Amino acid sequence: MNTITNTLPSNLTVSQPEGAAGNDRLDQAAFLRLMTTQLQTQDPFDPLDNNAMVAQMAQFSSVAGISEMNVSLKAIAGSIGDNRVGDASSWLGHNILVPGQIAAPSAAGQYSGEFHLDANASNLSIDFLNDRGEIVQAIELGEQPAGPIAFQWDALDGQGLPLPHGSLRVRVNGGATSGLSTWTTVEAVQSPADTANAKLITPRGEFTLGDAIRLS
Repeated sequence: MNTITNTLPSNLTVSQPEGAAGNDRLDQAAFLRLMTTQLQTQDPFDPLDNNAMVAQMAQFSSVAGISEMNVSLKAIAGSIGDNRVGDASSWLGHNILVPGQIAAPSAAGQYSGEFHLDANASNLSIDFLNDRGEIVQAIELGEQPAGPIAFQWDALDGQGLPLPHGSLRVRVNGGATSGLSTWTTVEAVQSPADTANAKLITPRGEFTLGDAIRLS
């Protein structure tokens, strides 16, 4: 058996020379220089396949295009974020439909919302409960087909003034439901340093613009 002896100088290393400059990014200019060097140093008896070279160029162009598109999308997102607070401020005094089972009265004392009835129901009803779990109002809807159901209760006294119930919990009885949401009024807009996270202040609490299902 032949023995291979290492005859390389002991001080030979593969480390980058001191003071050498470089980075880990391969941009379009660097890619073209690399390809030019590859063409210049290729084996003349086994040249680089044209199809492989075109495929490499196409792949790099796709990556470069995606990178440029990401930069553009970030710029667009930033522009949209800057405008969101201005858009949200126009919602002041309007009502938004937001998910959840808590209903807050409007300035006129009205509780309203909607949900989706997943299957036909023969005896559907809605209860409004206070924080002690007591039913302060029950609404009989009777037989209802599957689909979206809107509800409303004008909580007024004998003189037509809003009753002081405050926020109430909505409970649907007699059917399989989903997507329970209620209407609440936008009373203020909170603008943090990150404008994309502007908050809508309502009697039900704080919501983002993305939480709003509809605006009225």
